[in-house]
Amino acid sequence: MDLDKLRDLIRMFEQSELSEIEIEEDGKRMRFKKPEPKTYAAAPIAITAQRIDPPAQIAVPEKPAGVAASKAAEPPAEEEERLLTIDSPMVGVFYTSPAPGEPPFVRPGDTVTEHQTVCIVEAMKLMNEVAAKFNAVVVKVLVENGEPVEYGQPLFAVRMLEAA
Repeated sequence: MDLDKLRDLIRMFEQSELSEIEIEEDGKRMRFKKPEPKTYAAAPIAITAQRIDPPAQIAVPEKPAGVAASKAAEPPAEEEERLLTIDSPMVGVFYTSPAPGEPPFVRPGDTVTEHQTVCIVEAMKLMNEVAAKFNAVVVKVLVENGEPVEYGQPLFAVRMLEAA
């Protein structure tokens, strides 16, 4: 095979989406193979806890006489002051479960332990597990499944468990 033909073959192979090709001509075999794309493991993720400030007081119109106020509608202010958040360590897409159709990692009311996976944040086609940094009870999921999230955005409101 002449040099010009060989150069043309190499150029066509490099421009193609083929990863490997083997050619035989006049009893001579040539094999071209592209290197495997490099993959990088996700870096460890640091999760920070952040306090949620109690909501500002809202003026509520007075109820007509004879209507009892419902205490169930208002969580105690003391409880709200103890809530912390598990925040997104990166920009990406928030997922509550390991795969579509599978149950979520955690639900409100669940107790989580330190290092337990609570969700996944997908960034650049990499699925990054987000883990709790302390023992806690999940009070509320603050983001919808499949929703984009920002760095530092609160994902869960949690109540830290006292050390035994």
